[in-house]
Amino acid sequence: MKKFLLLATIALCSTVTASAGNGLFGILNVGGRIGIISSSETIPTSSDDIKDYISAEGTGWTGSVFARINIPKLPIYIQPELQYTKTTIDLPKFNLDYLLGKEEEGIESHRYIDMPILLGAEFGLGSLVSVRVNAGPVFAITSEKGFKDLTKDDFIQAWDTLVAEPKMSWTAGLGVKVLGLIAEIRYNGNFDSDNVESASLVGSINPNRTSWNMSVGVMF
Repeated sequence: MKKFLLLATIALCSTVTASAGNGLFGILNVGGRIGIISSSETIPTSSDDIKDYISAEGTGWTGSVFARINIPKLPIYIQPELQYTKTTIDLPKFNLDYLLGKEEEGIESHRYIDMPILLGAEFGLGSLVSVRVNAGPVFAITSEKGFKDLTKDDFIQAWDTLVAEPKMSWTAGLGVKVLGLIAEIRYNGNFDSDNVESASLVGSINPNRTSWNMSVGVMF
């Protein structure tokens, strides 16, 4: 099911992108956003089956760049993004030997690079202001590595895993646009309830994290 959804969204984006090459005015926008995030993550406390885990709360920031593909004559758009998130998690007091190799540490920093592919609708409230809603799958690319730490082999491994066994969550949001400025709030959820963590991607992917984020940005 995940592979089918990944292929379907890529095919849909490719079809609309091909239409954008016809020179239709206003079909493509690009932009970026940055914001704050409040997250809840499940942290494993056993090393083999990873059946035991705790919930921990955290805060951080997120940023993304995106390309918005507008469907002609409809208030609908497709928006693929490349998103970076960094959170600082306050761990409850318990034996941290498994996670960190030390007992006195109670904070973890998590970093994720994801690829949301959103389907949305936008409705004008006059000539200057519009409201939009969107939702879609979020495909995990890497974890626990920042941009400056990534190598060519990391991207090759991430792409191979993304095609073979995609790790997927979901997001849904509500936003407003005033001229070229955008503001948005999103909820990020997950499909997997049992698979707490997987090391098949670069670093360690935690598909069971959920979060709220608020962001502002610009779109051209």
